[in-house]
Amino acid sequence: MPRPQKTEERRRELLPVLAAAFSELGYRRATTAELAERCQVQENILYRLWPDKKAIFLAALDYLFLRRMDKWKTEIEKAASHESSVIRLVELTSNDLGEHGLYRVIFTALNETEDVDVKNALQRLYRRYHERLVLELGKYRKLSGMSTATECADSAWALIGLVSFMNIVLDLDLMDGKERKRLFSAMAFKLIDGS
Repeated sequence: MPRPQKTEERRRELLPVLAAAFSELGYRRATTAELAERCQVQENILYRLWPDKKAIFLAALDYLFLRRMDKWKTEIEKAASHESSVIRLVELTSNDLGEHGLYRVIFTALNETEDVDVKNALQRLYRRYHERLVLELGKYRKLSGMSTATECADSAWALIGLVSFMNIVLDLDLMDGKERKRLFSAMAFKLIDGS
């Protein structure tokens, strides 16, 4: 078995390819043979790095989520204030709807929630997403002299629902990109401002 440092390094190298494959194929259609082919490795290499396909899938889900949170962190650090950081997050999200395939991997995982590990991974993902939104909304609203933490928590869940719905709109081609971005931004700012 490879040394732990080399194992983690190899996992990091392969995760973008694996995440893209799950985003495109879903969980059930992505065989380990197909995953290995896309990674340009032998199938046994994947099994040295992860115990099974489910572990690969959960690692890809976590990778995509952490990549999204890193992008948020970078954007927040660029912002001049907490108010502008929330505005930057809305702009970033409206521009990135559907990017990176996170939503497709999440939608795929939602079809697998009878598996306790998948369900637990999704619960953790949504709770972390919610906590981050509550934190950013709380900072924004405190500076603006607005609402309580409970209202921030409710708004954060509503924002998560809005993002999910907008990704459905994207997949079904219900609106063009400009209209989707306009609607998302308008509704997101209403939720952020508590109106």
